[in-house]
Amino acid sequence: MTVAYLDIEDPDFRPDSADVHKAREANWYARTPRGYAVLRYEPAAELIADRRLRQSTLDFFHAQGITSGPLYDFMRRFLPCLEGEDHARLRGLVSKAFTRRSVDALRPFMRQVTHELVDTFHASGRCDFITDFAEPYSARIICSLLGVPEEQHDSFRGWGDDLSLMVSNFVAQHRDRIETALAGLGSAVDALLAKRREAPQDDLISRLIAAEEAGDRLTSEELRVMVIGLMLAGQDATQHQLGLAMTTFMKHPEQWALLAEQPELVDRAIEESMRVSPASTVIMRIADEDIVYRDLEIKEGTFVSVLLDPAHNDPAVFNGEGFDITKQRATQLTFGVGLHYCLGAALARAEMGEALPILASRLHSPEPDGPVPWRPTVGVTGPITLPIRFVPHSPTPAPTAPPRTGAV
Repeated sequence: MTVAYLDIEDPDFRPDSADVHKAREANWYARTPRGYAVLRYEPAAELIADRRLRQSTLDFFHAQGITSGPLYDFMRRFLPCLEGEDHARLRGLVSKAFTRRSVDALRPFMRQVTHELVDTFHASGRCDFITDFAEPYSARIICSLLGVPEEQHDSFRGWGDDLSLMVSNFVAQHRDRIETALAGLGSAVDALLAKRREAPQDDLISRLIAAEEAGDRLTSEELRVMVIGLMLAGQDATQHQLGLAMTTFMKHPEQWALLAEQPELVDRAIEESMRVSPASTVIMRIADEDIVYRDLEIKEGTFVSVLLDPAHNDPAVFNGEGFDITKQRATQLTFGVGLHYCLGAALARAEMGEALPILASRLHSPEPDGPVPWRPTVGVTGPITLPIRFVPHSPTPAPTAPPRTGAV
């Protein structure tokens, strides 16, 4: 069988390109500058969960010449980069604080913020969906969940934007900027942790401080890394996924109108939009030993990059069907599988689940209103800006999805 070569490190590489689809037709994998790319759904799901492959972020840093310093020290303590007992311990403690109940308690606030932001541009019939909605929405929600004072939201949001550069092929190029943001956010988090130790509140930071299992608690350093990581994931990935959802719905206006009419379809709309256009384009693993999977020998130390876009659109599983929010599909893999399943999946689904029906009800017939620059696609991707025009609509009361106790 033919095995294609895909330069996934090229800044212009797009996982939804014709070249990628052609490579998927030829074989379930392709060669890359650092190993192999997985292109079909079933091997993608199996290899993400295969314990012979481990999380590869630190190895990815090594490949970019980053082996020490503040950024490296942060990443080697970051929960997604840990394995085994260290991962299980931290995940267990954090899970006691970061619960579905704490996420669900924020749903009314999510709806409130959605309406407030839409109100700022609704009458004009135009907006930049990223800068006017997706970015401030995701930042306000994660800041409120954590308990960041409102006067610090802009600072946390700015640091989060800079830290998002660590999920790319350009970490070395932007290292000074990333580490400056890491230092600023770290100091602010330490100050906030000190205040919450003296006067706990009903927020995630206070619950993380109090979390205990068999006499074990998170250390000050672990708390700082965890809060920074939650801020990064809760802001960056969510804003880009919202932007991608909007670009997808604009290509399928009948589905947007259907969501406005039937907001109860929102849970399937979330999964379908993440399947068709995932913000997290790749799940990276590295072989911990020599392994053989199907017809492929994978040597120890080889990168295995699961490309979610071609896997999520694999004709063998999804029958070449397009975007349809009424369909029940095979599980999309954006949040991972098994040990490294995303801790913030419930939050991301809740944020989209409360925002999308309101947006669909108030922004009728959205269309692009200018060029859409794209973020490089290794890591988290999506439109950098997304100018749109729409028909303003304000039903009274605006239909929203009914209260739910968690999606999917």
